[in-house]
Amino acid sequence: MLNKPWMKQSVLSVTAMSMLLAGCAASQGTDSSSPQASSSDKPVTIKLHTWNNLKTDGFDVVIQEFEKKYPNIKVEFVSQGDNNSTEAMKKVDLAAASGESLDVIMIQNRAAYAQRIALNMFEPLDEYMSKEGIQFDNEYKVDTKLNGKYYGIPGKSVSWFVVINENHLKEAGLPVPKDWTWDEFLDYAKKMTKLDGGAKHYGTHFHTWTVPYTNLGQYNRQENSNLVTDDLKSANVMNPVMRKSLEIRKQAEKDQSATPYAEVISQKMNYRPQYFNQAASMLATGTFLIAETGGTDAVPANFKTVFAPYPKLNKEDPIASPFEGDILAVYGKSKHKQEAYTFIRWFTTEGITLQGRYIPSWKKANLDEVIDKIVSKTKTPEQVDKESLLYVLKNTTTSKSATPIPYQAEVEKVMQEEFDKMLLKDQDIDTTQKNAQERIQKLIDANKK
Repeated sequence: MLNKPWMKQSVLSVTAMSMLLAGCAASQGTDSSSPQASSSDKPVTIKLHTWNNLKTDGFDVVIQEFEKKYPNIKVEFVSQGDNNSTEAMKKVDLAAASGESLDVIMIQNRAAYAQRIALNMFEPLDEYMSKEGIQFDNEYKVDTKLNGKYYGIPGKSVSWFVVINENHLKEAGLPVPKDWTWDEFLDYAKKMTKLDGGAKHYGTHFHTWTVPYTNLGQYNRQENSNLVTDDLKSANVMNPVMRKSLEIRKQAEKDQSATPYAEVISQKMNYRPQYFNQAASMLATGTFLIAETGGTDAVPANFKTVFAPYPKLNKEDPIASPFEGDILAVYGKSKHKQEAYTFIRWFTTEGITLQGRYIPSWKKANLDEVIDKIVSKTKTPEQVDKESLLYVLKNTTTSKSATPIPYQAEVEKVMQEEFDKMLLKDQDIDTTQKNAQERIQKLIDANKK
């Protein structure tokens, strides 16, 4: 990613999938290590596979501090450093299929996590936590239980909100929203759009991730927020909320208040430059972007960012967002499982706070202190409006996260294809819903056991 902590999963090639299935199946019952195995007195090195950048994302500090506390465990950082989580997972899958040594694996979202659990790729962590004497629900906000077991521990906590260019907001004479609907969001986008003169900018920009940008209004529902129902039995496209979600995107195109979708696709636009270069006034995005709103060495912040809650469909709805995030897992064939677990537990509690980039899923973290640390590490902290940011974070309730699906990537591909026909080829909404519903249902039926 573009760091999209939970939206896209990598698609394994047929060859890699076959090799990985064979490798995982062959590994069952052959590894003598167990959750009860204690760490060796001899120094060991564990590999950490991620997509993050060593310095920019603060992993140099993380590793240094961890090795101070646990001198017998060394951490080898394995990453392209380009924040492309999809490509990173493809490399992990190929490494696993080739029998390479793996220990700690960072997974970008619960869909990718579920896919690899289905391949028996990760070590169950229930016994490790029991040995440590902790209960998962008392420690973490993001639930990672699947098939009755915990195979991973959440790192950062990502909820959704809206970042807004304060200058554009003031120019349009608009207040900072504290509680708003999608219709009001569209109105703000229209009023902030400026297409004449030299400093052209759109009121908003929608990125290309299928979820949540095709199902915006459905994404924060308490039930059935995904493209498949929570019981995994039915496609979830033929409903009024999904229709409204598609209407939001159609309306923004009609009003010319969002970056034209044809340009986004043809020019392979990244949402970050659109916002930070002031080509778009606001973004509906995840809290992983907080650290960047104060500027980085690569992208300075030349304006102040204010924050608004994720919009609602109806006035009476609560301010809500699913809480997602990346997940850290122990590779099922690791030779250093206890040491890998030790790193994961430390990183998801103390480490991520020291990192100063993201909000932890750890419930015992102090939110005010975390935000202070994140903002203080930016190039220009004064460009981050902490008051509106803390208001949003403290007033956003948790909506139920969608049930993870091993074949989520296939579902999203189908939805994206029909969505593209709607915005690029003028396919009507009724046909878009009908086609997507039928095609996704075929996928569900084909995956039933």
